[in-house]
Amino acid sequence: MTGRKPAVDDTSRSTETTVTTSTWEDVPTVVRIRLEHDLKPIGPPSLAAGDFAPGVRVQFPTDDGTVFVKAIRSDSELAASYRTEAAVSKVLPAGISPQLLISLERDGWVALAFHFHAGRHADLTPGSPDLQPVVDAIGRLHVPLTPNPFPSAPHITSNPVLQEADHKPFTSDTLLHCDLRAKNLVIAEDGQIRIIRWARPHRGPAWIDTAFLIPQLILAGHTAHEAEKWGDQVPAYQQADKAAINLFAASLTNYWLNRAPHRPSSRAHSRDRNIDAARAWVRHRSVI
Repeated sequence: MTGRKPAVDDTSRSTETTVTTSTWEDVPTVVRIRLEHDLKPIGPPSLAAGDFAPGVRVQFPTDDGTVFVKAIRSDSELAASYRTEAAVSKVLPAGISPQLLISLERDGWVALAFHFHAGRHADLTPGSPDLQPVVDAIGRLHVPLTPNPFPSAPHITSNPVLQEADHKPFTSDTLLHCDLRAKNLVIAEDGQIRIIRWARPHRGPAWIDTAFLIPQLILAGHTAHEAEKWGDQVPAYQQADKAAINLFAASLTNYWLNRAPHRPSSRAHSRDRNIDAARAWVRHRSVI
């Protein structure tokens, strides 16, 4: 929903095997007609700048502002994430994420249309002026998401990161994003932060989202100590049981170590950086 800058490594990215499509004309005519009828564009579509994810991603000018549309074949392994994102977006309180305008599935395609917020992805590197607004936004995020407004969200203990962990410390009922990283944090031109791509929601304790962010801060160049200092500004994280955070950090490290042999060799550098970040976090937590 915005131009993309280089982001830190993804801690849970799927591998897409479907051939990437990139033009509006690849979408079946009946789907394009339906979207154009509902969205009422006043100009031609343009490719979403810098967005190289699989599927079609375009922007339309309309009388009510710019609209972002993404569409993918229903048989793509990413189609399920589109359906989930649409379902979650329908129940999110206003202001958290761009407004979902349309979701449809027909003729073998899934399509979503969102209000477009011009802006950029957050810069999480040390010294960035984005850090404080991001932390403040995460601190506010879960208040309207508790209790969880999306009953279909699986419990956080079903997340691959925690499947082998003791589940007792993770009981709660807050809707979690579970993928907070630079490319999912959009700083709009009005200064507001929108959290996008709600494709991996879970329910559990509110501090979990900050715990997912800590390794991203380390990957962005922070020491584990510095990353924790930012995390501690989020009340839910600061007040969380320290043993539970330790367990999460250890589980994340084990997740990456177990996943490493199955990752493509072309992504070895990304894999190793994720492992190093998780290990640095565990080492830090062992001495605090």
